Amino acid sequence: MKIVIEGKNIHLTQALKDYVTDKLHKLGVHYEHVIKGHDVKVKLSVLKNPRITENNITEVTIFLDGKIIRSEQASEDMYASIDLVANKLDRQIQKYKDKHYRSLQHKEKGPLNIPNIEESLPHTNGSELNKQEGKIIKSKRFKLHPMTPEDATLHLDLIEHNFYVFINSGTSQVNTIYLRKDGNYGLIEPVV
Repeated sequence: MKIVIEGKNIHLTQALKDYVTDKLHKLGVHYEHVIKGHDVKVKLSVLKNPRITENNITEVTIFLDGKIIRSEQASEDMYASIDLVANKLDRQIQKYKDKHYRSLQHKEKGPLNIPNIEESLPHTNGSELNKQEGKIIKSKRFKLHPMTPEDATLHLDLIEHNFYVFINSGTSQVNTIYLRKDGNYGLIEPVV
């Protein structure tokens, strides 16, 4: 496992680096067959806003053969944030391992709960959109991978986001899977 540690608004002491490395190596030993040989990116940052009490943030991203496991945790202490991330990653990797090996054993997957998209999306017109002010503050570029919507739900669970963009292997079109408030998933497909 190759670990890259970077910091923002924090001096990365050797003790801090060793603590992160030790925590991640313990995960590596526990899940050696899952994450051995993969890249791990760690970002430690401190927010300078005095109003934010949980200003020590630890973000870890593990890149697994086209899949990503990501966790971000914040607390008042950087070492506590690292502990929280390690605990969360332990649960996420176990979940990934269980689903991965279940699919290898050719067990049937449960149905994907896809709601009626038209019922779940808010209806707005152009004038309402113009009233909302906002700006793009961050832009990301990433490679899309072909997969089924069921596989996309697994990725969504692993990265802790509300949505996941992918290429639907059945239609070769860009789709988005998202987590609904009721705990089910929604699938957004383009109309051709």
